Amino acid sequence: MTDPSPHPVVDSAFPDATGGRPSPFRTLEGRSNIEVVIPAFNEELNLTEAIRSVVAWADVVHVVDSQSTDATREIAARFGVHCVVQPWLGYAKQKNWALEHLPLRADWVFILDADESITPELRDELLAVAARPVGAVEESGFYVNRLTYFLGSPIRHCGYFPSYNLRFFKRGKARYEEREVHEHMIVDGPTSRLIHLMNHEDRRGLEHLIAKHNRYSTLEARELTRERLLRRREDAGPLERGIAMRRWLKRNVLPRLPLSGLWRFFYMYIVRLGFLDGVAGLRFCLLLATYDLLISLKLAEIRTLRIDEDAKRLAEEPSKGLAVPEGQIANTPEVVAGPGATMAPVTPAAETRPLASIATPAPTPAPMVEAKPDSATGVPLPPPGEPPVPEPLRSEVAGLVTQLKPHVNIPGRWPAYKSVPVSILVPVKNEERNIVECLRRCNWATELVVVDSRSTDGTIALSQAMGADVYQFNYDRKTGWPKKKNWALECIPWKNEWVMILDADEYMTEELAEEIRQVVTGQWVPTHGARAGCGDGFWVNRRFMFLGRWLKGCGYYPSWNVRLLKHKLGRYERIGNLGDTGSGDNEVHEHIVMSTGDAGYLAHEFLHYAYPDLSAWIEKHNRYTTWEAHAARAGDLGAVNASLFGGPIERRRWIKRFGRKLPLRPTLRFIYSYVFQKGWMDGYAGLVMCRLLSWYEFVSIAKAKEMAQQERERSSRVV
Repeated sequence: MTDPSPHPVVDSAFPDATGGRPSPFRTLEGRSNIEVVIPAFNEELNLTEAIRSVVAWADVVHVVDSQSTDATREIAARFGVHCVVQPWLGYAKQKNWALEHLPLRADWVFILDADESITPELRDELLAVAARPVGAVEESGFYVNRLTYFLGSPIRHCGYFPSYNLRFFKRGKARYEEREVHEHMIVDGPTSRLIHLMNHEDRRGLEHLIAKHNRYSTLEARELTRERLLRRREDAGPLERGIAMRRWLKRNVLPRLPLSGLWRFFYMYIVRLGFLDGVAGLRFCLLLATYDLLISLKLAEIRTLRIDEDAKRLAEEPSKGLAVPEGQIANTPEVVAGPGATMAPVTPAAETRPLASIATPAPTPAPMVEAKPDSATGVPLPPPGEPPVPEPLRSEVAGLVTQLKPHVNIPGRWPAYKSVPVSILVPVKNEERNIVECLRRCNWATELVVVDSRSTDGTIALSQAMGADVYQFNYDRKTGWPKKKNWALECIPWKNEWVMILDADEYMTEELAEEIRQVVTGQWVPTHGARAGCGDGFWVNRRFMFLGRWLKGCGYYPSWNVRLLKHKLGRYERIGNLGDTGSGDNEVHEHIVMSTGDAGYLAHEFLHYAYPDLSAWIEKHNRYTTWEAHAARAGDLGAVNASLFGGPIERRRWIKRFGRKLPLRPTLRFIYSYVFQKGWMDGYAGLVMCRLLSWYEFVSIAKAKEMAQQERERSSRVV
């Protein structure tokens, strides 16, 4: 971080850092009289272009960083700009904080997003305004037009151009309205429009854009809810006419409009001539239509699926319970929650290495240590030579043990506490909302194992309090393999031969618990359609719960996965030879292959509460579509073959491979899920799910195209 100071002027003109012609404008003092403020969070792919477009002529460039975990601050330091770290306050509050607390001295201020850059023509126009005596300029602020680039192509239609935002203003004469999203500046004095453009191009790709729209649509729905409940619809001040019209439509039309996404697409693609922007325009219109659809669905979710008190809480605290911030979607490093959670290496036994019959390279174990819990608190003791676990953590877990009473069963005919010789594996990251109930329904198992990925909430302490041994998994994104569950099967010194794998949002049922007890004690006899198979592993069915109901259609039931197995005899397949697929450190659509033959089928099921709300669904499937795009590039080649006449996963994989060759895949996916897979039986929840599955197909296609384009660009640079 450096002190703010004017950048020196080399000669009588301001050179353009991008190589364009120099500007003839300067103030009498040899300064531009303009300071630039750039809010940033994990912007290493964008920030260089933003700074480069202003650093040569602005008096001071201020980067306001929201605790980035990438190279954002290093880039700012490399350019020698003023960088200050301010924890995230919200979109409007963060910028208002900057305007109130930065040491601004110039008469004019420009707010520049990190994914924007100022053209030489706009630079000259700004300098011409700032070169005049500030009192001689009638306007207090200026709206600036920006040209958006999508997948490398300019969007000159679609209703997205022109796109005016108030960015250039006299110091102390403007601030952002207190709104949670799509906030605009309120100016004390007259405003006008500048002629020339700034460019807007986010280089972080579709996954980041979708994460942003997921977060924005939640905020939009909550902002509209707050306005409705508080009966407040007036704005803090006058807005530019295009902005005012868009806001009026969102308040008065969107909440009442059926099929809002369809109308938004028709408006952008046909009425606003989006088709003139080619394929990029088509994809852009589809993505923005989905954004309106998400707002409508989330408004309905708040109104119809939550009690009034919960809706009021959302309205009063619209920033709580959001999806993962879009700047954190790439598994950025985080501080491990809780001392003693980091594990040291354990060399796996030779017999637990991957089997020769499985097409998976032998994984290199990530650092870990066997969790040897203190009998009184459940806190893992540190390895020899390591500092002791601090007393506050021991006290926290001990207090939670007293409060949670992990030995107490929920009502039902469950096996007795710690009576079944089976190990339960639960991979987690920030699962404090689910982990207690998940583990309580498994307290009949003699071993509970939680494998964590650097959680920053209370997951670790809660898991230990419920009697689980906690291991820390350190994922290597460069190789992308092994992922968490395979690593756990390979490296953890299991106490039992049998392992049951559950996600934290999956809940055991008493019937399935009893059936597992019979399997691992050798008393199981297949009934009710169950099959023995090889006897070393079993498929288990699950019921998906979505928007408060069990989905019986949409292709979500039955949903079979191999989850109960002898840990030495099964491993998750690897699709192709892919490294980091962008789906995170957990196996997503990979499936377990048994070395001793086909797995059997159990009769009973467990419950899957994967999607507590629509934001969670979008967040997960944003990552899953990246996996789909990678898998498509690899030809879906894995240890499970595609076969129309094979098992459930083989049939699903065959249908997916066949479907990738069809035109209009998103539309066909909706018809297939809603009509042929009987999504209509699930009512409103089924309709929403089928529309989301159609979106899933579209995003998978778009990301595959994006990856192909990036590969071509890399190849051309090499040549």
